[in-house]
Amino acid sequence: MNHYNIKKEMADAETVLNHDHYDFSAKYLTVCRIHTLAGAQPEKMGPKTIAGLESLFYNRAVSDQTQAYFLFKEAAGALCSVLARFPHDACARKAHDAVMNMLSQTTGHAQRATAEALGGLPFSIAGTAGPRLEAKREPPVISWQAFLAETRISCEGLPRFMGRSLVVKTAGKNRLLVVKLAGVKDKPESLLHEAAWLNHLGGNEDAFPVRFHVPKAVSVRGRFLFRLMDLPVPETGRKKRHGKGFAIAFLAHPDYFCYPNEAARKKQLGSEEFLETILRNAFLFGKLTGLGIVHGAPVPLFHNRVQGARRDDQGLYLWQRAGRLDRWLWSCRYPNFGCSGIRDFEHLEAYRGPARKTYFPMGAQLLSLFLVTGSYFRMKDSRRVGLEPGGGPVDARGLFHKPLLVKIIQGIFHHYYSGFVGKSFNGAVPVNFSNLAERMVDEMGVDRYMEEILRVADQQEMTDNAFVDFLVERRLPMAEAMQMKKGAKDITLFTGPHLGGFNQQISIPELIESVGTMAALCIYGRYCEENSK
Repeated sequence: MNHYNIKKEMADAETVLNHDHYDFSAKYLTVCRIHTLAGAQPEKMGPKTIAGLESLFYNRAVSDQTQAYFLFKEAAGALCSVLARFPHDACARKAHDAVMNMLSQTTGHAQRATAEALGGLPFSIAGTAGPRLEAKREPPVISWQAFLAETRISCEGLPRFMGRSLVVKTAGKNRLLVVKLAGVKDKPESLLHEAAWLNHLGGNEDAFPVRFHVPKAVSVRGRFLFRLMDLPVPETGRKKRHGKGFAIAFLAHPDYFCYPNEAARKKQLGSEEFLETILRNAFLFGKLTGLGIVHGAPVPLFHNRVQGARRDDQGLYLWQRAGRLDRWLWSCRYPNFGCSGIRDFEHLEAYRGPARKTYFPMGAQLLSLFLVTGSYFRMKDSRRVGLEPGGGPVDARGLFHKPLLVKIIQGIFHHYYSGFVGKSFNGAVPVNFSNLAERMVDEMGVDRYMEEILRVADQQEMTDNAFVDFLVERRLPMAEAMQMKKGAKDITLFTGPHLGGFNQQISIPELIESVGTMAALCIYGRYCEENSK
């Protein structure tokens, strides 16, 4: 297509964008055409076309349409094709300003489409090959005493259970011996995966300029995965371990089990210590992701745990859909990061390829950091949760300190960005941090959403024993649970606090939008670093 034809086509497109007598379908088809041209010849996009595309995001007649997200996605994609040109000319800067304005001033589908377009800029993460797994062969079988003798580890006192791990202090050196046991339903491969990552990262600690204590994997007869025949202490009060006794072992820093949001008053971190811990971990998550090492579960997030057995996504939380977040305080009890750094390496995956595929896990990491921050304030008085005796929601907003919260959420973004991009963020962040903090306090501080509904369809997926166990786990008295008839009707349980009503949207959409913006800015930063040199 020659210059004259492109110029005329752009003039015709601008007319469609800027006049209300053209309907949604006409605008959508025009935007698709502009996106195609912008991708092939971004230098042909003029200021009037950029202004016309931006205007769509503030047009109520467009945003009220059911399919508005798809138009916004095409329009944002066209603008990002222009701002992606280097070196930046006047039109690229105008497109940049338009996108930043849209991130800060729009909501809902418009904001989501803009963040996803910016987060989809085309550059690749070189990544790492990841750790080498052991060749598959039968793991050694060993007793507890033989394990200590063969590994030459001396312990002080008897181990105790912490979650699914046996933990004991070692003699002489200030370390913890951790023996991580597979549960009944666990796959031994996940333990082996974690041990391989421990061994891999343990030899590369110099890559991290901040404190990050990687535990040292312990081998048994040359193997990381082994089968422990006996336990030095009884299993009372914990879930049964795997029938074959699969386990791995590692030596960890004494702070390995120190969580940033401890509920026990004696273990709670002061504000400055928490700030240092959460920001350091934000940097580490960004740094690892930038290296092509993605942690997929900083905290376990679910949309609806109860429906996990019959959903394709197992009820796992897909933050970009902005659905209700199930039992958020419960999810944050034991995050997979703490005072010693990131932990639970079974959730690490090596990634190499287009950076746009990291946009969603990056958002999940940022969201997890913000949720743990909210839980830090709530755990200052962990008894204040749920419903008051009269049935009203507990109001714990007084536990929050808004100026500190603003400082933390700003710091999380800047440290994550620095870790991922490799330099500090420069410029104004298109996020209203004060408003975000206020909305977090309003929703995380008041337990408005407590209900969970056990649908008949979900009950029918359970055995009779599993049905009773499910109810008892959710604090229903055993006698009452035994009398309930499985599959007779939907059952309402009070299991919150949740963020949003059952099968509804999240009650803090501002949090989701901010997470999308921050993840997109990180990817844009890396794109600029790669393409401006």
